[in-house]
Amino acid sequence: MRRSTLTVVSLLSLVSFALLASLVAHDHVRYHFPPVYHFEPPLLRPVRSPSPTRAWADLAELIAAPAVVAILAVAFTFGILRRSLVRLAVYTGFGVVAFLASEYVSKPFVHETYAGVLSFPSGNVTAACATTVAIWLALYPLLARWAQAVTLLLGAAWVLLMSVAVVNAHWHTPLDALGSVLLSLGVVTAGGALYERDVPRGPDASPDGDTAPPATEDDPALRSEVRGRS
Repeated sequence: MRRSTLTVVSLLSLVSFALLASLVAHDHVRYHFPPVYHFEPPLLRPVRSPSPTRAWADLAELIAAPAVVAILAVAFTFGILRRSLVRLAVYTGFGVVAFLASEYVSKPFVHETYAGVLSFPSGNVTAACATTVAIWLALYPLLARWAQAVTLLLGAAWVLLMSVAVVNAHWHTPLDALGSVLLSLGVVTAGGALYERDVPRGPDASPDGDTAPPATEDDPALRSEVRGRS
């Protein structure tokens, strides 16, 4: 993934999130129910009526922490096999930063509540989206093109399902979920843009960014090459 692409995605996502958060926070001061949410009730009626709230809440809990742990376990197992633990750990750290920013920076700043709980942005959706983006970017250079597309689609489906679940569970509104996606994309891709700048490039660079040491006279491969030339 090009560093310039990561930078553009990060800037667009963070600016969009900042504008949305500022609008919600500003309207919250003047109105008990911010006007930016006024378009949501008509949209929520058809999606909330068919299924019980408790079932959606159970689903949201199931695909939150347990799913994150399972996905990280699979990703790090793959990273061990491909000797890419450093890269995976770094990008996982970016995902953790996005989640902490959601819970301890954005929510207190915006101070928007839903059912008496700080709601903007959604922590569950942030966890799902930040994990998806972090793992996908970490594994991007290690996967074939078809695998990149499949993992991206699976991750997007997970984030969408989580968003629908928390909305139908009456935990959040669609704008809360949208804010989570923008924040996750912004933070993780910003970290990726900084990290990729420091990763050595070239044919001898490993997925972790380590460059292979130069061959010496004791290297069997080098001796075979010399013997073949003589």
